[in-house]
Amino acid sequence: LVRIMVHTMPTLPYSTDALLRALAPIDIVIDSFYSSNQNNDPIENDTTTQHLPNTFWSEKSQGNFASLIASVARSNNGNSEDDWSTVSFLPSRRYIHKLVQRYVSRLQQEGDGAELENDRLASLVCHFSMSSKKFGASTSGSFNSSIPDPLASCMVSFRVPVITPGNGRRHNKFAREDEPSKNDDDDHDDLLRIRVYPHHNDVGVAKVWEAGACLAEYILRHPQVVRGRKVVELGAGVGLTGLVAAAAAASRGFSGGRGDGEDGRVVEKGDVFVHLTDYTEACMENMVYNVEVNESWLKRRGVDPASVTVGTLEWSEYAQNENNMVFSQTAESNPVYGSHGANSIHALSNADVILAADVVYDVHSIPDLVSTVCKFLSSPWKSTNGNQNGEEKRAIFATTFRNQTTFGLFEKELDKKGIICDYLSLDDVPFVFPCYFRQPRSDVRLCTMKLKR
Repeated sequence: LVRIMVHTMPTLPYSTDALLRALAPIDIVIDSFYSSNQNNDPIENDTTTQHLPNTFWSEKSQGNFASLIASVARSNNGNSEDDWSTVSFLPSRRYIHKLVQRYVSRLQQEGDGAELENDRLASLVCHFSMSSKKFGASTSGSFNSSIPDPLASCMVSFRVPVITPGNGRRHNKFAREDEPSKNDDDDHDDLLRIRVYPHHNDVGVAKVWEAGACLAEYILRHPQVVRGRKVVELGAGVGLTGLVAAAAAASRGFSGGRGDGEDGRVVEKGDVFVHLTDYTEACMENMVYNVEVNESWLKRRGVDPASVTVGTLEWSEYAQNENNMVFSQTAESNPVYGSHGANSIHALSNADVILAADVVYDVHSIPDLVSTVCKFLSSPWKSTNGNQNGEEKRAIFATTFRNQTTFGLFEKELDKKGIICDYLSLDDVPFVFPCYFRQPRSDVRLCTMKLKR
């Protein structure tokens, strides 16, 4: 009898394929697969270990595991599902290879004599064995190497719920994240796809950070905070939060007004302007790619892709630019931004809402960040959408609590500038994005900011 240490994670409402698509830790994916396929057989366990029943490692279960991988992967020619050479493995070939290796390893360790019996899974193991010899020395395809490649990308993907009007103004309905589409052919096309570089030294391209996922979830639950507004995101990173904000802004409903922001005017679907900003070359190139690759996803939600723009922004430039002058080196002049390029200082000067997630980590940048927020909140309302309900500009920040000193400095700078934080509850915000593996969502602080009166 072989026992292993239990692989634990908080109980979260994610399907196994959603975890796999999100690049979740491998053992979490396997344990989730077990949970979704378990039968009534008892599980031996004690306070520190867990042994999965032998039926979990059966030939049928092995086939189901291979089918799970095939459902997330994409065939390049539409032919045989068992021809693994035609498949683009998502999130990445390296990740799926390690997932299969780990599954087979656990089968041998925990299976009480179970063997690799399923032909489909065996063909997948054979495929990776042959491919590792072919790609082992290649920089771009070296998924068999123990040395991570900083230039190797992964394509994570998420099924984002579509917001539908509720019966009342205080309710927005949306389907569960893991609810499949009716048409399997449309399933891949309706995923929000985000390219990340997990081993890159630029944190802006490394992953979907916890606070970014949390802020996107909050916006999905409360779309009125962006609906009918001109939105600019600071430190947008891979762009997930801004893309979700664009989709939420396009949903027909009520724009924010006074108080809790749910008594505003009716806004028709498609009233969208979202501008994403960051500053490193790697981050900007990746952000443009993620906007372009999701143009069809945006159109499906009634968003004109041209209404989602990108541009570089140094917070010190905006904070110290007294007249909000448009600098000569605009985003439009940089060919890497393509049709989505726009000037960030101009966009920020005309915005109604700024979003920011996981931007509070470098103590040296905090003064410029807070000065940018202060200047934005202090500047006159310029939106062409008007200010019909006594609305004020708002800043919505999501910050993962990692370091007390850094967070304390941030709050001290806000207080010096006369900025008040109103912390928001996440109790009514469903989990959508499986991104909380390093830190739980309870570590994220979400707040709106306004100036003291």
